Amino acid sequence: MSTFAFASNILTSARRSTLASLGLLLPAAALAQAPTISSMTPSMAAPGTTITIIGTNLTSFTSVLLNGLAVRATAGAVPSTTVTFIVPAAAGTGKVRLTTAAGTALSAAKLGVTRQSSSSNYSQLSSNATSATAAGAYSTPVATDLDKDGLLELLVGQGDGTMMDYEQTGANQAFSTTGTLITFATGGTVDVGLYAKPTVSDLDGDGLQEIIVGEETGKVYVYEQAASTGTDAFKMSPVSTLFANPYGATTSGTPNAGSYARPTVGDLDSDGLIDIVVGSNNGALVRYEQLASTSNTTAGFSAATTIKLADGTTVLDAGDVSKPLITDYDGDGKLDMLVGNYAGNVQFYTQTTANAYTFSFVRNLSADGTSATVINMGSSGTNPSSMGGYAAPAVTDYDGDGLLDLFIGNGTGTVYRYEQTQSAAVPTLTTPLPVVLTSFAGQAASTGNQLKWSTAQEIKSASFVVEASADGSTFAAIGELAAAGNSTTVRSYEFLDASATALSASRRYYRLRQVDLDGTTTYSPVVTLTRVSAAPATAVKSLDVYPNPFAETLTVALPSAAEPQAVALTLSTLAGRPVYATRFVLGAAPQALASLPELAAGVYVLRLTTATGIITQKVTRQ
Repeated sequence: MSTFAFASNILTSARRSTLASLGLLLPAAALAQAPTISSMTPSMAAPGTTITIIGTNLTSFTSVLLNGLAVRATAGAVPSTTVTFIVPAAAGTGKVRLTTAAGTALSAAKLGVTRQSSSSNYSQLSSNATSATAAGAYSTPVATDLDKDGLLELLVGQGDGTMMDYEQTGANQAFSTTGTLITFATGGTVDVGLYAKPTVSDLDGDGLQEIIVGEETGKVYVYEQAASTGTDAFKMSPVSTLFANPYGATTSGTPNAGSYARPTVGDLDSDGLIDIVVGSNNGALVRYEQLASTSNTTAGFSAATTIKLADGTTVLDAGDVSKPLITDYDGDGKLDMLVGNYAGNVQFYTQTTANAYTFSFVRNLSADGTSATVINMGSSGTNPSSMGGYAAPAVTDYDGDGLLDLFIGNGTGTVYRYEQTQSAAVPTLTTPLPVVLTSFAGQAASTGNQLKWSTAQEIKSASFVVEASADGSTFAAIGELAAAGNSTTVRSYEFLDASATALSASRRYYRLRQVDLDGTTTYSPVVTLTRVSAAPATAVKSLDVYPNPFAETLTVALPSAAEPQAVALTLSTLAGRPVYATRFVLGAAPQALASLPELAAGVYVLRLTTATGIITQKVTRQ
């Protein structure tokens, strides 16, 4: 199935009802104001690239997420129709979700996030990226940007149950050695008990990010920021429990299978509803999914299900005290999971197919792809670092060189830094990307409005339906061109709107509806054409109408010297009651009146209106 690479939901009434059932839109009373996403450009981009979202009702958006990851977004040049955001360093290919007070819109197409390397080899660069040791040891980092200032942060969960945030000293620079302790807005330190393991998202789309944090007894708590920027971004609202231990309640010091919870967020199935995957003491991973796009409470998530391997039945077991991280580290368009464990290794899993809940084991991460250089935070086994085990991975590109940096917390409380090696070839996205529309433009000409567009790639494309509108809101189809089906070369298309409306309207709006072979449809951005009034045409003083009398067909034409021009034609009874009306472009070439109704025998008045005047003539229906 294909869609425009930068195209996304224009929410038709049919799809609105479907999305409302998913919680992606507000009730009917608010639908008129709900946002829509019609396109994203560019459709494929590397981290750090600025993306433009084009849609409607985007004013005062509160949140933009990519794969559950909050992005730094700002209003575009036209706030009601454009929003821009920067692709985060650790982002993976996925759909974009935008929220306003009136509702939530989900892009129909995924944003393809490209990477410089697909290597799963990582060389060690530092044994402590923050130059600090977690209080109570047992460090669990996550890469984030809580205050949305564009500087990366490592939010580190600590063994004593608290969290410390270390921010870069400058773009692509080292992390500060002095962290900011996460506190409550009302005062006091956020403390989950023991073994804090955080991740970050904006579950409810209000622009305030939540720290979602697991702890020793297997609970997952959620704390929301007091503010989205500034120092208050590191201050939290009161705690609420998001998930209980799925294996039953336990107490400190008496662990069960679900103890030592470590959550990570993503959108595994690309439905716009955030998935939270939680690692635990027994090595298994459980998944919870939002039931609605703004859910941030227990009742707003599905019951726990266990992540399986590719066969769909074998439980994924990453080893005791599994600590997962969802990303797309190799740039192939499928989501990956890096999972640390008690032994100190980091295991690499990848989705069996795009949007799947099942994963395949690839290998343990290492420095050069061999078992001899396996990453090992433990004190035994191959290549031990003697860091107390309990590997906890985080991924970002903190120096801006296009190669991912892997940060690994451990039992001693430090955070190791490794950097990805360059692969022999730059990876390509294997998940089929949509029709890539590289241009769509138009020009008002004397013969009509000329539209032209080009594609760089088409996958299972059936046709392009050209739609026009007088107000930029209500569109109707005016023509259709066959698409290429499948193509990896540049394709060019043209369409001429020579209708009377196109020739007479001072402004006209156009968009393309791309139809896939499976019936899926998506939309292009809107092109607006303005027609400047030309010099007055020579007045038309006569009209050829025949046959007269007529039976079923009536043909009209302008004198041979007349230029083609927009006209309006009506037929009325002698009493003045209209029985037929049409608009079209008429010249010297004869044209039969289209869709002429069955008329009673008698005399009618034909009235032709042009830019220069009105011509009337009596005609007789036999």
